[in-house]
Parts: sequence; C-alpha cells; structure tokens
Amino acid sequence: MNVIKYLKEVPLSKKILCLIFVVFGCIFYTTVIANHYYFRTSANDYAVFNFAFWDYAHLHSSPVPCFYIFSNNEPTLLQNHFSFILIYFVPLYWLLNWLTGSYTLLIIQTTIILWSGWAIYRLIKLKANDNWLAVISVLFYFLLEGRYASFGADFNICIVMWCFIPPFIFYFEQKKYRTSFIFLILILFSREDMPLYLIFIFVTLIFWHWKERKIINYCLLGIVISAGCFILIFKVLIPMIETPQTKYILFQYAALGKTPGEAVLHIFRHPIDTFKLLYENPLPDHTFDRVKIEFYLTYLISGGFLLFIRPKYFIWFIPIVAQKVFNDDPVRWGILTYYAIPVVTLFPISLFMIISVFKTKWVRYLLASSICILALSVTCYKIIGNNLEIPWDSTEKDNVFRSGFFDPGYEMKKIYGALDQIPANAVVSGSESVLSHLAQRKYAYVFPEVKDADYIALFTFTDYPIRASFYSDMVFNYICNPSWDIITYAPPFVLLKKNIHASHNFVRDSIACGAEFITSDKSHLLASNGEVLSNMGTRDSLVRHSGKYSICVNKHMQYGFVYQPMNLKTGDLLKISVWKYPAYRDTGSFVVSCGGDYYKSISLGSEKDSTGWTRITMYISVPENHTDFKIYTWNGEKANVWFDDMKIVKYTLK
Repeated sequence: MNVIKYLKEVPLSKKILCLIFVVFGCIFYTTVIANHYYFRTSANDYAVFNFAFWDYAHLHSSPVPCFYIFSNNEPTLLQNHFSFILIYFVPLYWLLNWLTGSYTLLIIQTTIILWSGWAIYRLIKLKANDNWLAVISVLFYFLLEGRYASFGADFNICIVMWCFIPPFIFYFEQKKYRTSFIFLILILFSREDMPLYLIFIFVTLIFWHWKERKIINYCLLGIVISAGCFILIFKVLIPMIETPQTKYILFQYAALGKTPGEAVLHIFRHPIDTFKLLYENPLPDHTFDRVKIEFYLTYLISGGFLLFIRPKYFIWFIPIVAQKVFNDDPVRWGILTYYAIPVVTLFPISLFMIISVFKTKWVRYLLASSICILALSVTCYKIIGNNLEIPWDSTEKDNVFRSGFFDPGYEMKKIYGALDQIPANAVVSGSESVLSHLAQRKYAYVFPEVKDADYIALFTFTDYPIRASFYSDMVFNYICNPSWDIITYAPPFVLLKKNIHASHNFVRDSIACGAEFITSDKSHLLASNGEVLSNMGTRDSLVRHSGKYSICVNKHMQYGFVYQPMNLKTGDLLKISVWKYPAYRDTGSFVVSCGGDYYKSISLGSEKDSTGWTRITMYISVPENHTDFKIYTWNGEKANVWFDDMKIVKYTLK
C-alpha cells in the first residue's frame, strides 16, 4: 500500500520521464544485444575493441591482430586512436565479463547513453527551471536520427566519450567544479581530438556567463588546459608510442593539406574554396554529391532552424562540422554510423536552452513538442524508410521494428554450440561477423588471415571488406583442405579445426556442361554425367571457347545452359564456372536461383584469356529449400553474348 501511495504522490512529469527511459532503454538494449546475437556486429570495429578491452584488463597494450586485414599492420589501439576510454572500464570487465562476455562493451555503452540522457534532463531542468521542458529534452535526445544510425557502428569510443559531455556541463553549471574537473580530465584523454572540441565548448560556456567574472576565469583556465593537453598529446604522447611501421594516420584532410599546419594556412589563404568544401563534393565520384547536404537537412529539419535564434550555439558545432565535411572519407560527411554523435549530444542542449528563453510556457512546450515530432519524422524517413544518400548503406542494424530483425535464418543453437567448443586460449580466425564473439583472447585474426590459428569460424557468404571472389576462394580452399577438420557445419556457418593427420571432409564430384554433346533426339544439351540442359536453340558455332560449339544468348533467346542438378543436398558446396565472350561486356549474366527467395547473378569475371574470353566463378552453399535450384546464363540485351565450358564441382560432406 505504501508503494501505491508513493506512486500516486510522484508528479506526472517524473512518471513520464521514467516511462521514456524504460521504453528507450528497452529499445536500445534490445537492438545492440540482438545485433550481436544474430551476428550483425563486425570485426571492424567491435572485434578490435573487444580484443583491446580484454588486453587492457590483463595489463597489456598489445598489437591488435584483427587490425591486419584492414591496415596491413598490427598497431595497438592507442596507436590507432590515443584514447583511454577502454582503460576507464577495465574494472567493469572483471565485474561483468564473466557473465556478459562479448556483450559487455555494448551493455556499458548503452548504459552510458541513458546516463547521458539523464544528465541532459538535469541540466535543462537546472538552467530552464522547467521540469516538463527537461522531460521533453530527453525525449528529443532519444528520437534523433543519429542515435539510431550509431547502432551500425556497434561499439565505438566516439559514442562513449561524447556521453561524458552532458554530465561535465551539468556539474560545471551546478558550480561543482571539483566533480566537473574530474570529468574534464576523463574527456581530455578519451580521444586525441577531444581537447579541441572542449576549447569550443568552453567558449560557448563563456557566452552563457558573459557577466560572471569567476566563471569566465574558470572557462579560460579550461581553454588553457585543453589547448595544453592537445599539444601534449600530438607533440609528445603520440610520437612517443609511434614506431617506424606505425605512424599516426588519422589526419585525412587532403583537400586542405597534408599536415595540420598546411590545412590552417589553406583555410586563411583560400577562404572561399574552404567555404565551398562545407557543402561541395571534392571527389570525382558524383555518388557523394548530396551526402553533406543530407547531413545539414537532417538536423536542420529536426530542429536546427532554432539555432538561428541564438547563433552563439553554432560555436561548439564549428570543429564538429569541420572535422566531418573536410575529411577525405565521404562516409564521414553524412549521417551514417557514429559520425553524427557529437551533433546528437550537443543538439538537445542547444535547442532546449534556446527554447527556455521564451517566457510563455505554452510557446516553450509547442516548440519543444514540434521539434520532437520533426525529429521522429526524420528518423522514421531515414531509418525505417531507408532513404539514404549513400546507396549501398543499410539500416538493417538500426531498426529493431523491421520485419526479420529477429529472424536471420541461421541455426543459432548449432552455431553457438560450435563456438562454445573453442577453448578460451585457442588462436582463432573468424569471418567479419563471427570474430566479434571470439576476439577476447591473445590472438584473433579476421579471415582469410589465418596464420597460426587452431580454429576457423566463418560464414560461407562473403563478409566485408573482402572481395567476394577472393573470399569464396579462400573459404573453399580451407573447407576442402584435408589439414582442417569440419567440427560443425550448419550452412552457411562452418567451424574448422586444424588437424595434423590429414583426412578429407568432402566427397568431390565434377560435372562438365559444354555445348558439344546433345541428346539423340537433338532437343537438349548433354552434361558429362548424362543429365540434360535446356535451350538447345541457343547453340552456336560462330564464337567458341573450346570445341566446335558454344551458347549464344540475346534479347530474343535470353536463356542458355539451363541446368537443374539432380541429387543435391542441403549444405552441398558448389563451385560453378562458365566462360563468357566478350570479356569486357557487362551484359550477359551467370545466374543461380532457387525459387523467389534465392538469386545470385554475376556478369563480370576476374580471369581472362588471350582470346577475349573471361571466366566467371561462383561459390554456392545449397540452401535448405532447393526444389527449384537452377544454374543458367541469361542476357536481356540486343547484343550477343556467348557462353561456353560451364563446369560444376560439387562437394558433399562425408
């Protein structure tokens, strides 16, 4: 009864606040945990951070072995980014990791995001003296598009370090300077560029307290400390940990200059060109022409128009925007992954401080509610609608409400049972989406980097960032290598264990499908195993790779070499290839289909011969439902394309 009485006495605003945290806490925790559970987290970056977290907890700062596939060397995490963030959390490794394992960093990050939202609530409540406005500010913080786009990055030190900013500002505004100084130190060493951001944050705080001399002095001291720390990090600490093989390479602003000094001179010498870089694409690839505009529109529509009421709030966005849009990498220009997190952090503080200057409460609440609706609309349009300027990006990891989010189509029980068989001290190689689960150990490589690995755990489909044909070649080489035993095969997942006693895992069967042989009634082409292929009418003798005949397909005769293999089993591995002429033509495709849910098509090959033919190769794991499995060539254009010498190598697990 006392609990019920207490709940009745709690103000409605606090009940709504608790509901907001519960709802968004459930969404955020569910999203990150499900993404990791269903193998959507990536080796770059999450395996890297998991390795470094384990490494720091064991009092090491070792080269990160899973860096090799991305940079051709193995720097330590400190050499890649001068950041102590993971070191701050080492006690939590020993407190939580025995239970939460490779999920620990995701849980820590999500908790800190919620804590940062709580700090924003307290800051707006303190500055505006309006509890409802503070509640709405938290809702706005959780609705911004960048919060969901950051799920694509799994865990990142940038996401975490910006969560320290709201509590730092809150304690500074509370005049609890000792506590705020502790946060200042944590922030300064959270990443090498953070001191630069802090300089602009302190300048903004000076405008908040323009007439308060004592606070201005504290801000000036903060600027001096931040500038000194910036110099210390870049002139002393980073050079101290560099090696001849591993240099600091994250100054990537070629449009401005090769060094920070050249960049500063360029800005002053060419102000108009520099200004144009704020919105123009300096690259020859026009795919990225609207990426910067997308970023500006996303946050302008989400409430950024209010910044023009108090332009002083543009100050702390200056280094954030400059670092984004001047960078060489177009992915950083827009709204993808964690690259908008600094904006997402300062945006609610800026807008709700501006709204707080309105004395009439209904005006405050109307503006606050309006920008929440706008932010939600933009987020739904970008995340749920998948309306992104960079066409190959996906919101697969961002939207917990999408159909299929909890149904990846894998045999999860078998896969996790296989991973549990790998000893904690074993050296492993894992594909991009598997290695994050295995990286907390001394040696963990991104497949196809194997080196001295005892186990290989991978998905047979192509994992970023490996070229598809090369990756598939490597997968088949190891699966069919007698020096590796298959411990678990749950297509498309396979776990291999090194075996010094060679034994073959698969029975190999090879089938040749040319245009030379036909059935006695001349109605079908004939494969080497006696099975028939459809579309005899495409047989041609004008151009051929070998023998006297090939297959010619065009708009009028679109399908050739139509073959439906017999005796396939789920999980059979197929290496299929065909020669195509002319090699340069991107029309004419080699296709594998299996009903409406499975379709794979390739039109260009990587191997060419001196006569102008190219060989197209595909690697296929036969899906569970393969009743309509077909292999064929296709061309829907007028120009003729010839195919010849189709070959199918089938590997069936013993």
